[in-house]
Order: sequence, then structure tokens, then C-alpha cells
Amino acid sequence: MRNVGFLTIGQSPRPDLSGGIEAALPATARVRHAGVLDGPDPARAAERLAATPGRPTLITRLATGVTVTLDESAVGEALQDRVDALEEEGVDTVVLLCTGEFPALRARRALLVEPDALLTTYVRGVLSGVPVGVIVPLSEQVAAAREKWRGVTPAPEFATASPYAADETELLDAARELMGRGVAALVLDCMGYADRHREALRAGGVRVPVLTSSGITGAMTGPLLA
Repeated sequence: MRNVGFLTIGQSPRPDLSGGIEAALPATARVRHAGVLDGPDPARAAERLAATPGRPTLITRLATGVTVTLDESAVGEALQDRVDALEEEGVDTVVLLCTGEFPALRARRALLVEPDALLTTYVRGVLSGVPVGVIVPLSEQVAAAREKWRGVTPAPEFATASPYAADETELLDAARELMGRGVAALVLDCMGYADRHREALRAGGVRVPVLTSSGITGAMTGPLLA
């Protein structure tokens, strides 16, 4: 029996992020949820980890629906504490619900599943040579995204659209912009993008393949735990 911990950079649980991945797990898996902003005052915790101008930025949402931006480096340190705590609770697999890069993050015993590595590896292997468009939530994230995706050939095109917008208009506009630049596949590079975003793109006439971070993470993690 697997003990799986879903770890978000915001408040837990986040079924909108973990639901698709959970569906790919063995039926016997026992699931726990944890978040960097869990606690009596998540807004205050978000203030302590708030984004800093000029530094890599992440986006998440509180249980109230409020969207917050966080400093990637500070989040990485907080994530390590949560990973350690989950291992102490007997979790043997930690699934990170964020596509940010956390090179210093480690697990002592548990399998640590990091979606950023799964997503970039999948695209490099399956879409090698295919012009790819990558959509990230914030314009401040594009520079870091270019570095993250530097190993993909040809170099991806980038656009921005928040997964937490009231509707998918911005996302559809971003997808159309990228297709206008000649991309043949789209990657939605944030765990906040879900199946409903891909379905909205399909409904809006987008016909190129659309990869979501949660979809790839579920497809590649499920067989590991079977």
C-alpha cells in the first residue's frame, strides 16, 4: 500500500490540482494533503513568502479564492520543511503540485515527484523537433521559463494567461497568439491549468495537441506506484 502526500505551495487540499493525478493512482493508495500556506493565518504566511521584484515568481490561490504571488526561493525552503514532515508521518511518495524548479529540494526516503522535471522530460522526448508554445501564468515568469525550457529544440515560444482568471478568454487569446507564431503543440506550464482549460481551448477552435502539467504528472506517476 502506497502512502501518497500531495504537496501544494498554497493551502491544502487542492483537489483542482490533485484530482486528475489521484485518479491515476492505484485504488489502494492512501492520500494525504499538505500545503506551504496551511495554518491559522494563510494570508500572513503568504505575506512572508511574497514575491520579490526581479526574482523568480510563483502563483497560487488561497482557500478564499484570492490569488497570491510568492517568491520561488522562499517557497523552496518552506517546501523542504513540509517534505520532511510528510516523511515523518509515513508518506512514501510526495507529489509536488507545482511546476516551479526547486533544485535543492530533497526527500530522505520517499519518492519525490517533481512535475517540472516530468513535463520538460516528456516534451523533450515526445515532441523533439516540434515547434512548441508554452503558456505560463505571469509575464514575470517568462524569463525563468525560457531558462527552464532551454533544452527543447526548436526553442519554444512563450505567452501568458492566468489559470485563475474568471474565464478562459485570456488563455484562448494566448493560444491563438502562439499558433500564429507557428507552434504545433501547446504546453500549459502550471499545475493550476486543468482539463477544463484544455476543453475550453478545444471549444475555442484550438486543434494542436494541448498538454497540461497535471495530466502528464498523473500519466507518468500512476504506473510507478502500481
